Amino acid sequence: MTEQKTSDLICTESLDEVQHQVELLESTLNVVMPNTIDECMDRVAFLANRQFCDAAEMGFILLRVKAEAGHGQFNSLLNNRKIHRRTASRAMAIAKMLQALPKSKVDTVSILNFSQRQLTALTNVPIETLKALDDEDYEVLAETAGNAIKQQVADLMQEKDEALESAARAINELEHEKLRKAPQIRFEMPVFISEMRKDAICNTELLDEALASTITQVQQLCDNRQLPSDSRVSAAQVVHHTWASIYCQIGNMLERLSNEFSGQIEGLDHLPKFTQAEWQYIDTERGRLLESFLLEKQSKEIK
Repeated sequence: MTEQKTSDLICTESLDEVQHQVELLESTLNVVMPNTIDECMDRVAFLANRQFCDAAEMGFILLRVKAEAGHGQFNSLLNNRKIHRRTASRAMAIAKMLQALPKSKVDTVSILNFSQRQLTALTNVPIETLKALDDEDYEVLAETAGNAIKQQVADLMQEKDEALESAARAINELEHEKLRKAPQIRFEMPVFISEMRKDAICNTELLDEALASTITQVQQLCDNRQLPSDSRVSAAQVVHHTWASIYCQIGNMLERLSNEFSGQIEGLDHLPKFTQAEWQYIDTERGRLLESFLLEKQSKEIK
């Protein structure tokens, strides 16, 4: 009755295949049973995936053997290795199915036509180097003798380095070309004037923040007379000379502007008008400069 149920579930050819594999077993089939249902299903899923991958690999290899073997020799090769014909046919069918995948799925299959000697030679190549190689490089290596693999890899990497250098030179040339053809007008004014207006807003924003921070520190320094006198004088001297130097530079700059544009520069209540696009450009640059300033400040505090 049991045999009847088995034959109902498995067709005659498949049953013959299973019996063939059972006869080939040379040792006891040990099954480690997982503890829980989830663990059981995880193991089954793993085995199912491995079974498919193994069958696909077997199929691709058999397709090559069949293509290169003489007429009628393929079946003899299977018989000599005690491989059931149905097992081979199923594996080759899986391989053919994978070969027929659309182009978007071609990357699912990768065939390495390497001999054992070539693979052994590749194990002496650093893994970082192997990762840098592409499919075309591996095709070249597949046609290289095992004792020349290492030199061929070095040659391929040199070619890649030369290609990267060539690409870098091309990028630099493009950048120089962009600079050469850089626009002369921005926001309906010369680029130099546009940059100067933007920098005046962005840089003074940074200066204002630094000045506000220093004013707070100076107030604390003057109010806290419990600190050591020598240390207070030292800090006061550094701050005084630093800002005095900046004050002198600012004074010289404003004096030069006053002399050049005497009577034309209006007060703070009459700032030049900025277009909305220019303000957006200024705010973007100011945000970038402020972020850079804060990062640099934090790095100094950590040190």
